[in-house]
Amino acid sequence: MQACSGTAAMGSLQQPIWIKGSSFAPNGSTVNGFPHQIKLNSVKPCRSYIKGSLVTGKPPSSVSVTVPGNGGSGVNFIDHGLNEADPEVCAIIYKEKQRQMKSLELIASENFTSRAVMEAVGSCLTNKYSEGLPGKRYYGGNEFIDELETLCQKRALAAFHLDGKKWGVNVQPLSGSPANFEVYTALLNPHDRIMGLDLPHGGHLSHGFMTPKRRVSGTSIYFESMPYRLDESTGLVDYDMLEKTANLFRPKLIIAGASAYPRDFDYPRMRKIADGVGAFLMMDMAHISGLVAASVVADPFEYCDIVTTTTHKSLRGPRGGMIFFKKDSVLGVDLESAINNAVFPGLQGGPHNHTIGGLSVCLKHAQSPEFKAYQNQVVSNCRALAGRLIELGYNLVSGGSDNHLILVDLRPLGIDGARAEKILDMASITLNKNSVPGDKSALVPGGIRIGSPAMTTRGFSEKEFIATADFIHEGVQLSLEAKKSVSGSKLLDFMKFVTSPDFPLIDRVSDLQRRVETLTTQFPMPGL
Repeated sequence: MQACSGTAAMGSLQQPIWIKGSSFAPNGSTVNGFPHQIKLNSVKPCRSYIKGSLVTGKPPSSVSVTVPGNGGSGVNFIDHGLNEADPEVCAIIYKEKQRQMKSLELIASENFTSRAVMEAVGSCLTNKYSEGLPGKRYYGGNEFIDELETLCQKRALAAFHLDGKKWGVNVQPLSGSPANFEVYTALLNPHDRIMGLDLPHGGHLSHGFMTPKRRVSGTSIYFESMPYRLDESTGLVDYDMLEKTANLFRPKLIIAGASAYPRDFDYPRMRKIADGVGAFLMMDMAHISGLVAASVVADPFEYCDIVTTTTHKSLRGPRGGMIFFKKDSVLGVDLESAINNAVFPGLQGGPHNHTIGGLSVCLKHAQSPEFKAYQNQVVSNCRALAGRLIELGYNLVSGGSDNHLILVDLRPLGIDGARAEKILDMASITLNKNSVPGDKSALVPGGIRIGSPAMTTRGFSEKEFIATADFIHEGVQLSLEAKKSVSGSKLLDFMKFVTSPDFPLIDRVSDLQRRVETLTTQFPMPGL
């Protein structure tokens, strides 16, 4: 198989120094306290391959295939590798591979998945149609697909320590937002009422976000949404106000979970509130599912009726979703039947079997001691990052973190998340601007969100995350200087200024980028 996207970096440089079965880079000789740097100039794009991989099971050469036609004649085509079939796409993938390897990848919802997961996702499983559930398909030829999906279901329940007599799971959702909408479709009628954490307070779009002028999320279009919020003085969910609002609004569904909330949820309190108004309680654990599987944060399954998740964040799997549901009837609803029917035929067609294959691989790893050690390191690294930023004078929403992310309020410094994100991006520090409580604009929000899972996968420890905090601080200071130097006050003026050839701080930004990449390229990147 011909492969691109910098596979040479994986095969010849990274795999020989990767610890089998471990999520972490090995300890070894160091330069300035860090492992030796990987020489990127030895990486040759689009020319290496993986012998006998699950992707083809064949040698790397292009294969000539004859397709029989009428009268014994045939049509010949060559099954080219990507670099021959489409050099343009191959080159883009290679550039993205280099960006990922060189950058400090700190987006809390991202991670680096494994070679084994990528091989399963890139396998022949992508060819098969299998509408329905195992044993109940609308197509033939699904005996092995049934075996795979059944295995995935069993591993999902085992990974989250669930009794298969009490809990079921659907592994077909395409991602987290579709999984959530499938739950809503299963449990609610149009215009039924839901409550989720408000987006500017750390919630997720799919939990019903809307503004006074527009119903932004599809959830808020089809259902009536009332958000709950944080206590802005503490940065914690205001459960007292949630309870008061729920008693007035009378929702049919209350949603726990967030996309930018650095603390655990109080599941017992939310269960009590839901029971008080006769509502279902659902947890969207997309961000923290890996932490839940490793038992390093509170367990939502003890208190919730339904739990949804993506599979590619802290869980380190492919880009997919899952819905867990209680087997017993809840509020008169057979959750298993309702949810399975909402997934198919309600909202999806054939499942993505290649994703289910990759998810199966991921869920096996999620039961290993190495995975638990990795998740503990994710939390420890995040706390080290938070501690250093606090030492540097930054204000963190809620004052710290219980999980994999922190939310930094930049407004006291006189800068916003959009401008800081741009300068940091120019310095190969990848994170995202994020709303903080009290924000008025999602496009120019007052904060940045920083996560630890991806660089922990690469092998970062507390030491490297303390260095990361110093890099972020330097970038924020540069963004402040740039803001003072630009003539206009609009974000567009700032963006034009910092990307112009005459940007006066470009040498300092470039120097920061060089030092960032000197650190990051010392740590191997898993995958193909």
